[in-house]
Amino acid sequence: QHYFIQSNLRCAKTFEMARKLKFACNIGTMFAKSLSLKGRLEAVKNQGFASIEVAFPYTWSLDEWRDGLSHHPLDVVLINTPLGPEGQPGFSACQNKEAEFIAGVERGVEYCKALGCSMLHVMAGNEGRYEGQDEVFIRQMKRAADVLKRNGICGLIETISEGVIPGYYLNDPYKTLELVRDIGCDNIFFQFDVFHLNMLGMSDDQVISLFDSNLPFIKHIQVAQTPGRNQVDVAGGVDYSKIFHHFISRNYNGYIGLEYTPTNESTNDTVQFLSKF
Repeated sequence: QHYFIQSNLRCAKTFEMARKLKFACNIGTMFAKSLSLKGRLEAVKNQGFASIEVAFPYTWSLDEWRDGLSHHPLDVVLINTPLGPEGQPGFSACQNKEAEFIAGVERGVEYCKALGCSMLHVMAGNEGRYEGQDEVFIRQMKRAADVLKRNGICGLIETISEGVIPGYYLNDPYKTLELVRDIGCDNIFFQFDVFHLNMLGMSDDQVISLFDSNLPFIKHIQVAQTPGRNQVDVAGGVDYSKIFHHFISRNYNGYIGLEYTPTNESTNDTVQFLSKF
């Protein structure tokens, strides 16, 4: 009888652990721009996190990354393809930009492989609408999927709200998810950003409904409070306690990127809030 009690307790503890969320610090948004790469990685470790994401790791050389991660070992879970030479937010939906597009994907793959990162956000661009754009985007993303698959990497696409990148091609979550299905590759997924969804007018219940009906296509989540894109424990447009409890109830086991800018120097309150989940 004692054996079975202990066994059940162990099983219950394992189940409880499986229902915890995994958070990744976005080192591009959470820390002062003046802080070095090594300083950012050290700060993440000091806050008790084990994983990071970074939109544009290209700010630092691969040697700097190797040195930083050797001193402060962390899992790098997500990066973006690089911006264009004039700051363009990607090229996958752009006309006559095939060379720039594939060069960006290959650069992303180079960094993913060096950093041990298995997810690459493939940015779509904002050059404006034109006839046949969806077909161009699908064709380009299928090319990207082939390159990524050869390297053991998943590609993500994300809906981005107008206020963050005006005119971004993927500015409707329902259309973005439709495109994921149309691409039809088993390594292309939807990047579920709660901040952008709320900024596009979706309520918490609508966000939850979108999540529930598309969970097989969701590989990564990002969060920040609206409208200021600040930490999730401050008042704003999203009830993150409700959202996080729902993610747990659906046994979501991917990462949640903390893509916010803190409103003050102290992160203790935010860390304490996140620890509940």
